[in-house]
Amino acid sequence: MIPPVPARPHRRALTQLVLGLAPLLAVGVALIVALGVQLPGARAPLADATATAVARVQEAGRPPEGRGVLVTFDDEDGAARTGRLVLAEPVAVEPGAEVRVRYDPAAADGPASTVYADGDAATRRVQDLVASMAVLAVVLLLTTGATALLALSRRGLRSRPAGSVAATRLVVRRGLLVRSWLELETARGPRWLPVFWTPELTGLEPGGRIDLHGDPLADRLVLPVVDGAEVWPSGRIRDQVPRGEQRAPRATSGRPTIGLLRQVRVDAVPAVAAPLLGLVWAWVDDGGVASFAGATALSAVLIFWLFQRLGSDPEAPARA
Repeated sequence: MIPPVPARPHRRALTQLVLGLAPLLAVGVALIVALGVQLPGARAPLADATATAVARVQEAGRPPEGRGVLVTFDDEDGAARTGRLVLAEPVAVEPGAEVRVRYDPAAADGPASTVYADGDAATRRVQDLVASMAVLAVVLLLTTGATALLALSRRGLRSRPAGSVAATRLVVRRGLLVRSWLELETARGPRWLPVFWTPELTGLEPGGRIDLHGDPLADRLVLPVVDGAEVWPSGRIRDQVPRGEQRAPRATSGRPTIGLLRQVRVDAVPAVAAPLLGLVWAWVDDGGVASFAGATALSAVLIFWLFQRLGSDPEAPARA
């Protein structure tokens, strides 16, 4: 007996996943490096502040921007000293209030000499840098893990028992996201499966028979094989009609050649929302232009990655 010819791997889906992850990793690593470069300079004044004392507030609302607080304290030798505590934001502090501060014993005495306390501007700056680096690292780990898990789980579907079902390709537009779906006919009614685009889908006749690895009634994921090629699912199988504007494109005899450039053009459109997200973050973070630029870049590549992860359709037909 001649063994069956194995289905062709869905290289387009894997390429699409890598295409979405690569710019996210590049931007994420660049932002971590940029923040890391600033960290030693932000930590340096705190590292020099090795002595502690209980200071008494003399006057609040001083420069810069009303965040400065003039304090006096006795140093380790019992000598009276004066210093300035810079808060992260203006706070009404009553004269005579006491606060524990850290200071550089070698720094000159006077109102211009900066002292530090928990939660002040210098401490908050270091905390923000470390927290931002940690968040970026978590985002990169999660997105990389999600991408790798998807690829590995789809490969594992090949070992499931294969059957045959009738299937119809649907193109569903929901907002800016356009995806290909397969409507599978089962003994209990239709099931719908979102899939990564592949040229073989364009030749599928409505109700045409395809091979299917897995049970569409029992499994969350199944692996269709259309015209001898694997079609990776981009999500779990559903028993409800997908939401959005639906079209059932006509089958074509020739397979369209759609390069990655068109994929990028299609999925770059939703990234226009990134500057708005950057503005929101800059306002919340009060970080200025640098915060806006970083948040905008990260939002753009995250949106692009998400559309690749969801299996956007670059061959989607135009609206009627």
